[in-house]
Amino acid sequence: MSDEHRNDPDIDVTIFVCTNCRDETDGDVRPGVAMIEALKAAAAGRPLAVRPVTCLANCEKSPSAAFNHRSGWSYVFGHLSLENVEDIVAGAMMLAGDERGFLPLRGRPACLRGKGMTARIPPFHHHEDMPS
Repeated sequence: MSDEHRNDPDIDVTIFVCTNCRDETDGDVRPGVAMIEALKAAAAGRPLAVRPVTCLANCEKSPSAAFNHRSGWSYVFGHLSLENVEDIVAGAMMLAGDERGFLPLRGRPACLRGKGMTARIPPFHHHEDMPS
């Protein structure tokens, strides 16, 4: 997350959207670019930032997006579309509202489950699974 958002008390989650993914039906169309604008509009007034990222290395599941919680977990999702914008914002708000910075599975929108989820990444300060 950029320093401006890490230090911004009003931003709990940054949604990164891949701008390199291409539409399978039209190789010149980059759906992430349109998704960024739609997400910015849907996230207005919420503790969310929306930022482009050149690549999330999730090409087989494009278009892709990632959630990064200020002090919690990060998540990478794929197989997204403009039809998922409200669900993406709802999921990011679920993450923002969790005191542990964890995205609960219960209640998570369908596009952020199953084949749509690529990775869950613990915060760097996470030591739960490490031996003492």
